[in-house]
Amino acid sequence: LPEPGSTAVVAQSGNMGTQLLAFAAQQGIGIRAFCGSGNEAMVTIEDYVDAFEKELCSAVDAKHVAALSSGTAAIHLSLILLGVRPGDYVIGTSFTFSATVNPIAYLGATPVLVDSEKDTWNMDPALLEEAILKVNGERLKEKVKGHELKAIVVAHLYGMPAKMREIMTIADKYGIPVVEDAAEALGSEYMGKRVGCNRDRKRVG
Repeated sequence: LPEPGSTAVVAQSGNMGTQLLAFAAQQGIGIRAFCGSGNEAMVTIEDYVDAFEKELCSAVDAKHVAALSSGTAAIHLSLILLGVRPGDYVIGTSFTFSATVNPIAYLGATPVLVDSEKDTWNMDPALLEEAILKVNGERLKEKVKGHELKAIVVAHLYGMPAKMREIMTIADKYGIPVVEDAAEALGSEYMGKRVGCNRDRKRVG
């Protein structure tokens, strides 16, 4: 426990949060941030989140940063912003944590998984184009209109950037937005720029 007279950061709610506040007051421990609900005392952590977002913008050279609850939530929000709907297609990589693909299923879209190449273990650009052509062919056979290939989700595994130059060339060729899952590669660089933050491309990082 913090020493009396020191300052603690607490993020808790419900009865436990109330008890922590009472205990801190008895012990003379200051509370810098407390997230609570109902009638209990509350001090917002909004300022700390704002500061974190600004510092991260600077660290990875991003124009904007939104701190969410998880990498899964970030991909989920990205796909929502790209207009992914039930019945649409989203291309992902077969070798990744399930959280990269779960948001596709959350939105009722169909995940199309592309295998890895041997150099980085990330999405194979050649197989990516094959997958795009296959999906486009399947869409032509569908009688239901509106099912579109809406996005490509690329994961950078183990800090190793995927072959984004080749992947973006293919994505641009077919006009498909790219979402970069850089959860395992925060701060990694590709061709002199941080992964997920190359602003001269049509991508959401």
